[in-house]
Amino acid sequence: MLNALSQINIELTSRCNKSCFFCGHQNPKVNTALEYGDIDINLLVKIAEQLPPGIIVQFHRDGEPLYYPYFKEAMGIFCDQIRSIVTNGKLLVEKADEIIDRCETVTVSVFDKDPDGDEQLAVLRKFLVECKGSRKPVVNVKIVGTGVDEDRFKQLGVAILHRSLHSPGSDTHYKRSQPPIPEVGICLDFLSHPSVDWRGDLYICNRLDVGRSGLLGNLNGETLDSLWNGQKRKTMMSYHIDGRRDLANALCAKCEFYGIPTNG
Repeated sequence: MLNALSQINIELTSRCNKSCFFCGHQNPKVNTALEYGDIDINLLVKIAEQLPPGIIVQFHRDGEPLYYPYFKEAMGIFCDQIRSIVTNGKLLVEKADEIIDRCETVTVSVFDKDPDGDEQLAVLRKFLVECKGSRKPVVNVKIVGTGVDEDRFKQLGVAILHRSLHSPGSDTHYKRSQPPIPEVGICLDFLSHPSVDWRGDLYICNRLDVGRSGLLGNLNGETLDSLWNGQKRKTMMSYHIDGRRDLANALCAKCEFYGIPTNG
């Protein structure tokens, strides 16, 4: 039983077609463990067979999901789940036939002074007006940080989300705000939101984890159930419950995030 699991992030590819100044994931000086590769499609089938229907599967970790060569097939594999794409949007039109009616939500991340900002807006507008129309997916624009001209995106008729800008060296600390702490005092991501990288490694959450201290195991040789309910996570959980997540592992000890996204 995958107790409490409500969402899982799956990295289709660690490759990306964009460089964002605040992203440590694609910076080899920050993410010293960065290697480029694509997840085995047979592993996707294996993961999908273990997931209950109706949970959120978000395709987001270190790379750009639309870069994955078998993106269309991946969406079909997870047709029983709520499929969520987080993307820079550069390939929306090129991949339109693989996206439309094949996932539930697409969120396009934007930030101030992006050198590709005008191109990004033009591609998004074309995708919405000329390609998608009223069909799925629902499209959101996620503004990271401050300074973005929101009116340009509001004219597209999409939902606008706001997120605080995290420090370039890590997505565990934020520049302008202290992320909220839930009343239970336990990180909601740890409770219910693991992630899988392109190698099949299962982590307790989706934070940048260069030291791999949140690694539970690898899904090529073990089941999601055995890792999620295994002794390693149970031990970490006991520290979280006792209000001592600083003892759970090195990643949790330095992280400010409690699983509740913060506005910019």
